Amino acid sequence: MEPTRFVLEHNQRLSSSLLWGCQRAFYERQGIEAWRQGHIPNFITSNPVIGRAYAQVVLGWMRDWCGASRGETGQPFYLIELGAGAGRFAFHFLEAFRRLHARSQLRDVAFRYVMTDLSERNLEFWLSHPPLQPFLEEGLLDVARFDAEHDEQLVLRRAGTVLAPGTVANPLAVVANYFFDSIAQDAFTLRDGVLHECLVSVSSPRPEPEVEAADLLAQATVSFEDHEVRGAYYGDAELDSILEDYRERLGDTTFLFPSTALRCLRRLQRLSGDRLLLLSADKGHASEDELTDRSSGVSLVRHAGAFSLMVNYDAIGRYFRLRDGYVLRPIHRHVSLHVGAFLLGQPPDGHGETELAYEDSIERSGPDDYSLMLKRMEQHHEEMTLEELLAILRWSGWDSGLLITVFSPLMAHAEEASEPMRQEVCWAIQQVWEADYPIGGEQDDLACHLGMLLYVMERPEEALVFFDHSLRRYGEEPATYYNQGMCHVDLRQDARALECFERALALDADFSQAREMLAKLQSGG
Repeated sequence: MEPTRFVLEHNQRLSSSLLWGCQRAFYERQGIEAWRQGHIPNFITSNPVIGRAYAQVVLGWMRDWCGASRGETGQPFYLIELGAGAGRFAFHFLEAFRRLHARSQLRDVAFRYVMTDLSERNLEFWLSHPPLQPFLEEGLLDVARFDAEHDEQLVLRRAGTVLAPGTVANPLAVVANYFFDSIAQDAFTLRDGVLHECLVSVSSPRPEPEVEAADLLAQATVSFEDHEVRGAYYGDAELDSILEDYRERLGDTTFLFPSTALRCLRRLQRLSGDRLLLLSADKGHASEDELTDRSSGVSLVRHAGAFSLMVNYDAIGRYFRLRDGYVLRPIHRHVSLHVGAFLLGQPPDGHGETELAYEDSIERSGPDDYSLMLKRMEQHHEEMTLEELLAILRWSGWDSGLLITVFSPLMAHAEEASEPMRQEVCWAIQQVWEADYPIGGEQDDLACHLGMLLYVMERPEEALVFFDHSLRRYGEEPATYYNQGMCHVDLRQDARALECFERALALDADFSQAREMLAKLQSGG
C-alpha cells in the first residue's frame, strides 16, 4: 500500500508556488554551507577562465562608455553580482580585472565590485574571508544584501553608499551566473496556437510541513496541469508582448518564462539610468529555435535542499530588444553553459570594444568550451606528458580543481623530471596556490597535494611549508604529520621527525608506516 500523500497546493501559478519559499529558506538557512558541502554546482561558473573572460568584457564595456572622457568624476563604475554565493567567481574576476585595469588607459577610472546575496550569513562570510580582504581594503569590493524579487536599491555595507535610481552616475554592469535558474519563473504550453499556463501541484508525506523543512523539496511530488490562458496574463505590456510573440511564432511546445528575472532587470535598469551591461551564464535556451518542439514538460533539477530550472535567455534578449538594447551570444550552440551579454544604452561610439572583447574571450574560446574540453581531458589525462599537463594548467588560469584532477600523472612525471622541468613545476605550484579560493570544508586538501609534489621533487623545506598550510586549513591528519616527518628525515632533523611520527600515531594507532619510521629512528637506523 502506497503511503498517504497530502496536497500542499493545487494548480498554483508556478511563480507563486510554495516551492520558491522553500528555495529561499534553504539558501538563507544554509548560507555558505550550501557551497562547502557541495550542494550547489558552481565550478563551471566560478573558475579562473570565466573570471578572466568577464574581466575582459567589462573592461571593453568601460572603454566604450568612457570614450575620450574618464567617466563621471567622483563616482566609480559599479559591477553588481547577483547571488554571489561562496564568492569564488568574484575572487577570480577581481584577480583578473585588477591586472587588466592597472595596465589599461582606464587605470585612473574608479571601479567597485558589489557582491550581493539574499543570505546575511553569506555577507558576513565575505566580509571576514581572508582572500577577499585585499580587495575590500583597496576599495575595489563591497557587499550588499539584495532580494531580486523586491529590492529597488542597494546599501553598501563598508562604504555606506546607497545605490538608488538617480544616484548612480556611471553605467552599471551586472553579473548573474547560475542565478536566474533559481528564482521564480512561470511555465507555458502551446497547442494548436492556444497558450496554456502550466499550473503546479505539490504533495508531501506530511500534511503541514514547514516551508523551512530541509527535506521538503526532496520528498515533495511536483506535477503540472495545463490551463488555457485568456486575456493578458501579466497585465504588463512588455511581458505580455513577449508571450504573445511566442504564441504567434513557436508552434506546439512547452517553455519557461523568466518573469521574476525580467522584473528584477527592470529595476536594475532604472538603477543604471538605462545604461546597463548584463553578463549571465547558466544552462538555458538562447534562441527561438531552442524553444520549439519541446514536449517533455517542465523539469525541475533537484539539488540537496534546492532545485533549478532552465533559463529562457531568448525571452531576456527579447526584453532588451524591446528597450532598444543589444544582445551578444555565441554563434555556435552551447553544450553545457550559455554565456550571454545584454546591453542597454548607447555609448558615444557604439559597443565596438565590448563586442570585440566578447568575441575574443567568450565566443571564440569561452567558458563553455573550457568545460567541454576539461571533460574530455579528464578521460585522457593519464596519457599526457608533463609539458602537456603544465600547458593545460596555464590555460586554466592555474585552477586548483584542475590540478587535483591531474595530480596522479603530474606527480609521477615530476618525480622523474629533469631539474629545469622541476623548476617549471615549482613555479606552477606557486601560481596554483595563489589562484586558489578556499571556503573551508573542501574534500580535497590542496596544500597537502602541493606539499607531496614538492617532496617527490626533493624539496623537503618547501614541502614543509605546504604541509603546515594543510594542518592550519584542514586540521590535523595523520598522513600530513607523516609527510612532515619524512621531510624532516630528509633534512636530517631527527628530533622533529620523531615528533611528527608520534603525533601521526596518536591520531591513528594503526598507521603502520609511521610506526616503522618511528622504530627506525629510535633504533638509530
